[in-house]
Amino acid sequence: MTVIPIVIRHSGKKYDVEVDLDEPGEVIKFQLYSLTGVDPDRQKILVKGGQLKNDTDLNTLGLKPNQTLMMLGTAGDLPKEPATKVTFVEDMTDQQLAQTSKTPTGLVNLGNTCYLNSTLQCLRLMPELSEELNKFETSTSGAGAASISLGGRSTLTKSLRDLYHDMKQQTNAYFPLPFLQTLRLVFPQFAEQEEGRYKQQDAEEAWSQILSVVNASLKQSSPTAQSFVDKYMTGTFSTSMKCLESDVEPAVLGSEQFLKLDCHITGETNFLKNGLMASLKETIEKNSEVLGRNAQFQLEKKITRLPKYLTVHFMRFYWRRDTGKKSKILRKVTFPFELDVSDFCEDELRGKLINVRDKIRELRKAKEENVRAAKRARTILAADDASEGVGAGAGVGAKKDDEIAKLQAEVEAAVDPGLKTDEGSSVTGLYELVGVISHQGKSADSGHYQCWSKMDPAESASSVTEARAVGTAAQKEEPTWWRFNDDKVSIVDQAKIESMAGGGESDSALILLYRSIDI
Repeated sequence: MTVIPIVIRHSGKKYDVEVDLDEPGEVIKFQLYSLTGVDPDRQKILVKGGQLKNDTDLNTLGLKPNQTLMMLGTAGDLPKEPATKVTFVEDMTDQQLAQTSKTPTGLVNLGNTCYLNSTLQCLRLMPELSEELNKFETSTSGAGAASISLGGRSTLTKSLRDLYHDMKQQTNAYFPLPFLQTLRLVFPQFAEQEEGRYKQQDAEEAWSQILSVVNASLKQSSPTAQSFVDKYMTGTFSTSMKCLESDVEPAVLGSEQFLKLDCHITGETNFLKNGLMASLKETIEKNSEVLGRNAQFQLEKKITRLPKYLTVHFMRFYWRRDTGKKSKILRKVTFPFELDVSDFCEDELRGKLINVRDKIRELRKAKEENVRAAKRARTILAADDASEGVGAGAGVGAKKDDEIAKLQAEVEAAVDPGLKTDEGSSVTGLYELVGVISHQGKSADSGHYQCWSKMDPAESASSVTEARAVGTAAQKEEPTWWRFNDDKVSIVDQAKIESMAGGGESDSALILLYRSIDI
């Protein structure tokens, strides 16, 4: 390391600067920035052969001790007073606090309403739903209108819109009483009581009923446009019904829409994909026109359209005649945080998705190699620093940015044009898990429901850092999740979500919300 003193002249003043000849020219510019206030990008330092550049090797300039260099350039304008006056936390209103708070708003349990709270929180994970609800207008007003079928739909949809709007405006847990009252008027089964108390209900039934009403209302509000549910949550099957007892009877082909995929659970189901496959290929008994009697038919379904949001329902509850109640299948069924559904698709769609999927995996591999190379480079640089070396490890094994950009372009080029124009559909067939509704207990009519939502990477980093500062969060560096336990909202690590595969009466996943991975 060779350090010499030099003199910089600027605007009639002289500045004594010590420079390390082993450093690039950029270092001198930042030294002068601290002395003169002239931004490095605006500095023109005259040296032998022209101007000093950021990457100039100072050893090549032949600088002598106490040599004088000239710098041109003016400092930028001084920072202006902020247009908005700074407001301190203690002076903020509830609305301002809600807008700046990182913790989402919880929902108060109004008496066995955890099934509804978890459903509302999970539906809220789809921002496009809130956006479309904000555009929804209805002339129907008053709770009494809910007793009328059409008016009830509009009232329930309006109540959902207002609930999500109001949740953004406060930091304390929200009382969803107006929505609950309307839901019970439109669907009386949610008002069932036992011994003077409202009964626990099935979160999946609430999920399905709310979406059916919202879909109908949005279609009525904008008859010429696709509703949120049709665009972002609805998929399509091609169906084939084949008689297993007759080679003469032709297969009946058809098409149907779906809002969720069911995971059937038997004594042999260990993984989500097994249960999904079982639901798409079933044997049923129905009348055969050729045989003139009931016969065994095989119903097979293949996906022809995938929505952006894919709902998966674990069929854990079943009706027991001996007890007259819904019982729960406790079997452990593991589920992935990334789901590839190409195997469930019709051949034509599957071919389109596989092209994109393979390119995405290639791009991911390249990015992972970059991360590993950067870690190796940092390790080598640290070793070099410790031995006062030059730092020859920089960039070891890293792919260039232009290679990554090329792979990204190949991913985008692999997307089928038809899928690209189908707004609200998945163009990759790959999904990431973003929400879970879990149930704790052994019966649908009892127990406790909770919602779990995956944080975005930036949200996760800031929230975990904040939580660690007060000692209330997990300490692992991994994807983190929000836990919505009615009015209590906390942070958990991904290991908690992994534990919801079932196998006992503790929290087990009932509904999974997957979001299509974007290119």
